[in-house]
Amino acid sequence: MLTDGEKSLNDQRKPMVLIFAGPNGSGKSTITEYFEIVGRYTNADDMVRTSFISNEKAAVQADELRYESIRQKEDFTFETVLSSEYKIHILRAAKDAGYFIKCVFVLTASPDLNVARVRSRAALGGHDVDPKKVRERYRKSLSNISVLMEICDILHVYDNTNSKPVRIVRKHKEDITIYPNKDWSETALLSLING
Repeated sequence: MLTDGEKSLNDQRKPMVLIFAGPNGSGKSTITEYFEIVGRYTNADDMVRTSFISNEKAAVQADELRYESIRQKEDFTFETVLSSEYKIHILRAAKDAGYFIKCVFVLTASPDLNVARVRSRAALGGHDVDPKKVRERYRKSLSNISVLMEICDILHVYDNTNSKPVRIVRKHKEDITIYPNKDWSETALLSLING
C-alpha cells in the first residue's frame, strides 16, 4: 500500500517515452537488450514479422499506438530510424503532453557498414532495405541528433562501429558530455550534436 507521500510522488511523475533511434543496420534492436523497456513497446518491423502485414500498414499501426499512449499519458517505448520529420512530430507531441523523453541513438562511423549489416541481416531472412535508402536514411537520421538534443531530457548516443557499442555523447537535462574515440573526433561530435 502506498503512503500519502508516495501517492503524491507517483501522481507527480511524468509519463515517459523511451526511443531507440538510428540508421538501418546500426544495431538498435540489439542495444535494446541493455535497457529496461518502459510501457508498451512498438516496433513496426516486429509487427510485420508477427502479423504478416505490409511495412506501410505496420508503420501506421505503430504510430497510432504511440499517439494513443500519448493521449492516455501512458509510458511507451519505440524504435525508429528517425529519418523523417514525422517521428520528430511524435516526440514533440509527447513533450507538449508533459512527457519525460529519453533516447538511445545508435550509429556507426560509415553508412557503408550499415549497408553491409543490412545485407547480412537480409541473407539470414531478416528485414531488407535498399542500399540507396540505407545511405539516405543514415544522413537524415544523423542530422536529427541536433533536434534530439533540444527535445530529449536524456540522450545517449552510442557508436556501434566495432564489436561492442560505446557511448560517445551523453545529455542529461542541460549537462552534455562527449567522449571522442578513434572513429568520432571531438570536432565531429560537436558537429553532430549542434547540427
